Amino acid sequence: MLAWMIYVVVVTALLCVAAWLAEQAARRRLAASRWIWISAIVASLLLPSLIASVSIQVPNLLKPTASSTPLVLRDATWMRLPVPIPAPEPAATTSDRSADRSAAINPLVLVWIGLSLIITAALAINTGLLHRRKRRWQQGQLLGAAVWIAPDAGPAVVGLFRPHIVVPAWLIQSSSAHQHMAMAHEHSHIQARDPQMLATALGLLLLMPWNLPLWWQLHRLRRAMEVDCDARVLRSGRDIKSYCETLMEVGQSQSTPIGAVAAMSESRSFLEQRIKIMLIKPRKWAGLSALALAGLSVGAVTFAAQISPPNVSASMPAKVADLGNASEAVGTYHLTPYGVLTIALNGTQLSSQLNGQPPLDIFPADPGYFVAKGINVRIGFERDSHGDIDGLVLWQNGQELRAPRINAATAAQIVQALADRIRNQQPFAGSEKALGLILSDTDSAQGMSQTLLQVRARQKPQREKYLAMLGPVTSYKFAGVNNQGWDKYSVSHQHGTEDIAFVLDSHGVIVGAMRHP
Repeated sequence: MLAWMIYVVVVTALLCVAAWLAEQAARRRLAASRWIWISAIVASLLLPSLIASVSIQVPNLLKPTASSTPLVLRDATWMRLPVPIPAPEPAATTSDRSADRSAAINPLVLVWIGLSLIITAALAINTGLLHRRKRRWQQGQLLGAAVWIAPDAGPAVVGLFRPHIVVPAWLIQSSSAHQHMAMAHEHSHIQARDPQMLATALGLLLLMPWNLPLWWQLHRLRRAMEVDCDARVLRSGRDIKSYCETLMEVGQSQSTPIGAVAAMSESRSFLEQRIKIMLIKPRKWAGLSALALAGLSVGAVTFAAQISPPNVSASMPAKVADLGNASEAVGTYHLTPYGVLTIALNGTQLSSQLNGQPPLDIFPADPGYFVAKGINVRIGFERDSHGDIDGLVLWQNGQELRAPRINAATAAQIVQALADRIRNQQPFAGSEKALGLILSDTDSAQGMSQTLLQVRARQKPQREKYLAMLGPVTSYKFAGVNNQGWDKYSVSHQHGTEDIAFVLDSHGVIVGAMRHP
């Protein structure tokens, strides 16, 4: 969860850069920019989720009669982020690991929900206070329009479904020119539906309140609304000098803030920026510079889309065989010492199921491979010298697992052996020796499978940082056998604790291991 949240923040930050560049391009073309920021907010929420979980059906143009194949978006990315809390050992797909991750996710989910509730409560309180303040406001007329007259608020627009203009009492005594300018500004907000756009942005922000760059996008959206509103007022034929004087008068008579509303009254520094923007004249090379900035913006969006979500692997599995008929793959496969993967066919739909876990539908992707929607896993099948399917290759999280095909009787024996281990809760014969090998962090090939050694070598830099953070081992205790038959230990370090789980094959070799705080 933490890795995914960091990934979302990085993508959002890149979209902030893209939106800022696009805004600068729009300014040079005297175009509206608030749509850029609301689009950035929507993209910041959708893009990471789509890339991490969506596959697209791509028609086979070379073989029009062939069925389309899904393109998994996360597999099309290439820029990988460093893992913030490395898991130095390869992790298998087990129900125990899912339970462990659920326990680790809970605090972050609670914080997420808590922040959303706090902000929702703050908005509700702000709405209540606004209605309370409205009781002290007077209803009146200004230039033939119904307004609320407040002693210390406005000019602004309040209300979502039936927006009303709020003007400060001093504006009633101001010159007619200033009144016309202020009312034109607020009417423009209403006509452009700025209150509704701002409310939509706030609602979207509640979905990811921990995403700090998203707050900056909201801040820029509010400012873009005011700049766009200024431009609309001036395009209607209003005198720019009188309009700027009105802004300066508003700045000198700062009103009390009334929450997230479209308002002419902003900070003095921003009012000065708005005046400078209005006075900018198109330059000779404005079109060319706008085009260059737009190109950079598109590049930033493209780069953001190429950031890989967590757990995207960097390599492809070995070459496997195409299936002539889906029924060829139906059977059981010995994936891990206590893991049996069952491939079943329901009509024309293939599914895979690891013992102890629910089934997953798998779909043809690249030639010879099958994928599961929403999960970064690929499955391929291998043939023997006679052309029969004799095994499969499962590729997930940077590791490649080969599973020979077994008959139903052998599969039943493996499942029974797993049930016995879970019931007895006894460690492997060489369990403590294997734990010592993992804790020693040795590069020796003795006692570990070749696949495990390759993954450890690839993860060594992250593992060294992880172990340095925890410090020396002080104690450990056997915590039982998990749901996939792995021995599990709770290990105490000088600066923290971690869980270590591993499984041994029939020769006492460690073929799978996992460790996390």
